[in-house]
Amino acid sequence: MDRRIKASRTQEKRLARKVGGVTTAGSGNGWAVKNDVRNDRWSIECKTTQASRFALTNRDLLGAERNALLDMREMAFAIEMCGRHWVVISEESFLRFLELEADI
Repeated sequence: MDRRIKASRTQEKRLARKVGGVTTAGSGNGWAVKNDVRNDRWSIECKTTQASRFALTNRDLLGAERNALLDMREMAFAIEMCGRHWVVISEESFLRFLELEADI
């Protein structure tokens, strides 16, 4: 198996376990459900690289957001880069998250 594919699958499985979700089989080539990991609230697109930078485009974010909305979930974009794990969400999602935390 290609090293990049193995790293990507490892990232997806690790994140799915951490968020209490599942990986989406065929998320890159299927038509029904997109994004790589999902749980009851989040639809998460995952990318991994060993490079010291990653180009995240507006098109990437809007595509992941559209896929999440079609699945009636919030969008997150997870990037594993040089061994660190990052998650990008919209400001609206971030503010909703803060409101939920304040209610606890």
